[in-house]
Amino acid sequence: MARFLAIKIISLTLILQACSSETTVEKPEPFSSIPKGEEIVKANNEFAFSLFKEIADEETEANFMISPVSASLALGMVYNGAANETQQAFANTFNYGNANVEETNQINKSIIDNLTYSGSGARFDVANSLWIRNKFPVKEQFIDLNKNYYYAEAQNLDFDDPNSLKTINNWVSNKTNNKIPKILNTISPDAVLYAINALYFKGDWKHRFDSSNNKERPFYPDNSSFQSVTMMHQQENFGYFSNEVFSSVVLPYKEDQFNMVLLLPNGNKNTEDVISSLNWESWQNWQQNYSVAKIALTLPKFTFSYEKLFNEALSDLGLGIAFTDEADFSGISDVPTKISFVLQKAFIDVNEKGTEAAAATVVAIGVTSVPLVTEMNFNKPFLFVITEKNTGSICFIGKVGMPEYK
Repeated sequence: MARFLAIKIISLTLILQACSSETTVEKPEPFSSIPKGEEIVKANNEFAFSLFKEIADEETEANFMISPVSASLALGMVYNGAANETQQAFANTFNYGNANVEETNQINKSIIDNLTYSGSGARFDVANSLWIRNKFPVKEQFIDLNKNYYYAEAQNLDFDDPNSLKTINNWVSNKTNNKIPKILNTISPDAVLYAINALYFKGDWKHRFDSSNNKERPFYPDNSSFQSVTMMHQQENFGYFSNEVFSSVVLPYKEDQFNMVLLLPNGNKNTEDVISSLNWESWQNWQQNYSVAKIALTLPKFTFSYEKLFNEALSDLGLGIAFTDEADFSGISDVPTKISFVLQKAFIDVNEKGTEAAAATVVAIGVTSVPLVTEMNFNKPFLFVITEKNTGSICFIGKVGMPEYK
């Protein structure tokens, strides 16, 4: 009975956010040389598309986005504390196959190094931290693993002190360049640990838009109406691909390590048709069929913030046990814990110069020749994906249903 009450009383919270780690100065080891590296990235990206589909099925907002990298890294830290059936549930949800926890840690460390490499031409920061309630017995091995592989900071706090909430939120705000100003509204009385992953991205386009070409043009959020929005325009050689469902263009950032892939539904198709066709196999096939074409590109400026609870989506993907009293996080503490909630907050700003994006995910664990010119006018709902070249990681993925820019 006492053990059951302990499960009810104690809580562990993890926060994942879009990037902030110490910048990698030396060029990281080629990702292709890491054993099982491509296998784990494939698994991470399969998870990315699966999670995005789950969120899309639930979402009624016009604009939404997630950061799969943030979620993968944050939950990767928690994975270090899972055991037995709970550990297997993590492996199944992330499609890790026969890769063990140590191999997964090493690959995630390499992903962080590649994302944050200072020679990429873009800024991508990744930061992880562990905030521990004073006197709560977290195992040293759990802390050490996350320090070694995720560059995580660890700090004890008096969670009953109101200043602790400010301390955590300030850390998150700082690591996301103030784009996620607050991740927690309160510290729950049963919270014992916050594991935080912060992610921040800023990249300038390789080919910038000239603001003098901006015009107010119609955008059609549905078939029956339109609204005037600020549209950017340029004509340039871009990677281009089209099939029976959508047309796609690749916008590179400086130095070509990061790209934004835009997917515009064809004709009478819509974003739901595109989302239904998204999976790792189709994504790989599409990547092999892009070719350079002269594109007359018309794209709306847009910026928005978004937040979403991942509980239902993660449970549907196979992580349900981690949210129950049957959860086994004995690698974190001998005190029984379980996930209470997983919340992610994200931000994006796309303009003439480039893109700025951030994300934060909270996992709360409670006890227990003159070429032809192709016209592409993004004047209706479309998808965007920001990817990293060396690892193939999907950093952000979202839908623009009604662009706004303030």
